[in-house]
Amino acid sequence: MIKITLKLSFLLMTCIVWSQSYVDALGADRFASTRALDDFNVLKNILSEEEILLANVKGSMYYNSVFEQSTVIFNGNPVEEKAFLRYNSYKDEIEIGKNSNQKKALNVLVKNLNVEAQIGSKYYKPFALNSKKNTELTYLVKIFSSQEHNLYLHEMKKFIDEKPAPSGIGGFLSARFEDRFILYYSSSLEEVPTILKINKKSILKIFPEKQNTIKKFISREKIKLKDYKDVHYIFKNLSIL
Repeated sequence: MIKITLKLSFLLMTCIVWSQSYVDALGADRFASTRALDDFNVLKNILSEEEILLANVKGSMYYNSVFEQSTVIFNGNPVEEKAFLRYNSYKDEIEIGKNSNQKKALNVLVKNLNVEAQIGSKYYKPFALNSKKNTELTYLVKIFSSQEHNLYLHEMKKFIDEKPAPSGIGGFLSARFEDRFILYYSSSLEEVPTILKINKKSILKIFPEKQNTIKKFISREKIKLKDYKDVHYIFKNLSIL
């Protein structure tokens, strides 16, 4: 049977990295270093990974495997140096490349509450979703934002190991990566989002004053509420409901 083993060895950056800063011409706080900020040396971990045989695994660890020219945001301020980044949905890591043609990443962005990233049209923000494990962070993509409501999406890839085919067929079902999405919601009063179930009851609970209007909208638009896109569509139309 095919097994995938991932062993990550991180070279942890010293605490002094986070205490360094310098001021640019506009007076904005930025990083300081005794050397140039080549490849975000102050914002990356060195990734050492065993070679993984994926020839017989269907699918990919990525929704987009191309390194895109991106912006890293530190403490709410964009870092001037551009980077080529991509999000690994299986390992929940942001990988760093040197150009858009690179295939394999050797570095990952430091996973820290103060470090966010704009990759293409998607904004990745880490959250401590488990109150019992504050050091365990998860990247979420903000897909809707208003003064009162926010929707976030966790884009996941789940590895399904090879297994025997159903009785009577014979052979094996190939190992594969499956797409998984988890929707999160937070109000303007909440710092940490929570899982939002994709059903009518969960949505109506958020908008008690608009329940009848939303019910009519769902019926009129024939919304099935099968995935996060249906919920997103309702939120986008809140202003006209």
